[in-house]
Amino acid sequence: LTGLTADKLQGMHPWDVNPKLTEASVRERVAPLINGNMQSLTFDTSVLKTDGIETPVECFLQYIAPINEAPRFVAIMRDITQRKRMEQMKSEFVSTVSHELRTPLTSITGALGLVKGGALGEVPAAVQDMIDIAYQNSRRLTHLINDLLDIERIAAGKISFDFQVQPLMPLVDQALEGISTYGRENQVTVKLARSESDIDVRVDGQRLLQILTNLLSNAIKFSPTGACVEVSVEARGARARISVRDYGRGIPEEFKARIFQKFAQADSSDTRRQSGTGLGLAISRELTERMGGYLSFDSTAGQGACFYLELPISNYKPEPSGNSGPLLLLVEDEPDAARLLQQMLNNAGYRTGVAATGKAALAAVREQPYAAVVLDLNLPDMNGIDIIRQLKAQPEYADMPVVVVSAQAEDGRLKMNGDGASITWLAKPVDRTRLLSQLSRIADKNRELCHVLHVEDDADLHTVVRGMAGKGCQLTLASTLQDARSKLVEASFSAIILDLELPDGSGWDLLPLIRQHQPEARLIILTGTESTNATAGQANSVLLKSSLTPEQLLAALHDTLDPSVQLPLKGANA
Repeated sequence: LTGLTADKLQGMHPWDVNPKLTEASVRERVAPLINGNMQSLTFDTSVLKTDGIETPVECFLQYIAPINEAPRFVAIMRDITQRKRMEQMKSEFVSTVSHELRTPLTSITGALGLVKGGALGEVPAAVQDMIDIAYQNSRRLTHLINDLLDIERIAAGKISFDFQVQPLMPLVDQALEGISTYGRENQVTVKLARSESDIDVRVDGQRLLQILTNLLSNAIKFSPTGACVEVSVEARGARARISVRDYGRGIPEEFKARIFQKFAQADSSDTRRQSGTGLGLAISRELTERMGGYLSFDSTAGQGACFYLELPISNYKPEPSGNSGPLLLLVEDEPDAARLLQQMLNNAGYRTGVAATGKAALAAVREQPYAAVVLDLNLPDMNGIDIIRQLKAQPEYADMPVVVVSAQAEDGRLKMNGDGASITWLAKPVDRTRLLSQLSRIADKNRELCHVLHVEDDADLHTVVRGMAGKGCQLTLASTLQDARSKLVEASFSAIILDLELPDGSGWDLLPLIRQHQPEARLIILTGTESTNATAGQANSVLLKSSLTPEQLLAALHDTLDPSVQLPLKGANA
C-alpha cells in the first residue's frame, strides 16, 4: 500500500507525487485488489513535476504473490498528457458541433412537421412521400445529437439529476403513452402485462423516462410486424423491477458481452436492417447506475429478449412476522433465496428486515439496531466483504455479529486474512440446523446488550452519550419526532433517552407512543433546562445536559445493563 506514497516514489522517478494521492486514497483505489475481486487495476491520477506543473498519468497496479502475508503490487505510471489533450479536443469538438447543429436542425424538423401535418395546405402524394422520408431522418439526426451530448456529459461527470421520491407506475404509464405512436407506426402492440400500484422510487423522473423510452423503442424496433411488446412492473423484495420483453430474433451470443458498450451494434454493416447509433443502451445503463439501480437482460437467440432495470424501493418495509425475537438484517439480492431464508428465520421466531443491495444494508444498519446481519457476499453493487469492513471500521458496529451465507464463504474467510472476529461462515446451500444454532448463540449473547433509542437533534451530543454508555449499550439515534416515531414502532428498546426540545416539536409528544409500543423501556429525560416535579413524575430518570457524567448515565440505565457491567455510582443523581 505504501508503494505509491511520496516517500517511496521519490528516487524512483524525477517527479513528486501529487499531495492528493494520499495513503488513504491509495487504499481506496486498491481495495478491489486486496479483496480479491480483480488481479490488476488501472486508474488515472496526476503528479507534480519538479517544475511544479501538474501532469496526468495512468497508473497500472498488478497484484503479485505476498511475502510474509503482506500484499505486494507492481505499479507502473505512464505520462498521458497527449491522450488527455486529445480527449479534451474530441469532447470540445463533439459538444460544439452538436450544439451548432441543434438550432438549424430544430428549424428543419419543425418546418417539415408543419408541411407533413398539412398546416401549409395539401401537397401531392409523391411530394408527401419525400417529406415523410426527410422528416423521419431529421428526427433520427436529432436523436443522434442528443445521445452524443448525453454520453459526453456522462463521461465528463457534468450530468445533473433532480432526485425525487415519487410513485413508479405514473412514470411507466407516461413512457407507454409516449411510445404508443412509434408502436403504431411499426405495427407493434405495447401492453402492460403486470403492474404494482404501491411502489415509490427515488429517481430523476425525466431520466427514468429516457431509459424506459430507449428500452421500449429498441423492443419495438426489433419486433416483427404484428408482434407484442410486454412491460411488467413488480416488487422483488426491496427492489422494483421493470421488464420490457420482445419476441423478435433475440441477441446473438457473440454480441452479448458488448451490448452495453458505446456505439455497439449487433449488425454494424452498411446494409443492416435497423437504424441506430448504439448509444441508447450505454446511456441507459449509466443513468440507471447513477440512480442506484442496475440494468441487465436475458435473451435466447430466435426467442426475443427481455431487458430489465431494478431500482431500490423507497417505501419498502419488511412484512411484520408477528414474532418478538431478535431483529436480524437479511442481505440477499436473489428474491427467491431471500424469501426462503426469511421464512426459515421467521418460523424460528426471529424478526427480519431485508436489504437487496450493499448500500441498502448499510443504510438499514444506521436506521435501527439489529442483533445480527445474515449476509450474502455476491451483491449487485458491492462485495459483501466491503460491507463487513465498513461495519468493522465504525466503533458502534464493530462488534455486530455477521453470519455469512454464501457460495464463496471460504474465499471470503481467506480475504478477511484472519480479521474475522464475530463472523460466522456458512456455505450455500445453507444447513438450516447449523444456521439456527449459530443465530441462537448470537441471540443469547445479544440479550446481554442494552438497546437504547436516543432522541436528540445534536449529533455531537449523541456521540458523547454513546461514548459515556460504553460497549454495554447499543445506541440508535433519532434526530426528529418523525424519525423517533418510526423507530419506536419498528424496533424494541431497553431504554429511551429523550430530549424535550426537537426541531419538529416537543419530546413529550412521543410519550403516548412510548407507553403503547415500549411499555417496559426505561424513560430517561436528558434536558437542557432544570426539571420540574411534573417532568420527573413522567420519567424513570431526569438528567441535565450541562452536568451529565458517565456515572449518572450508567446509573440511569442500571436495570437494563448486563449485571457484569460495573457501575461507578458515586455521585450519581438519578
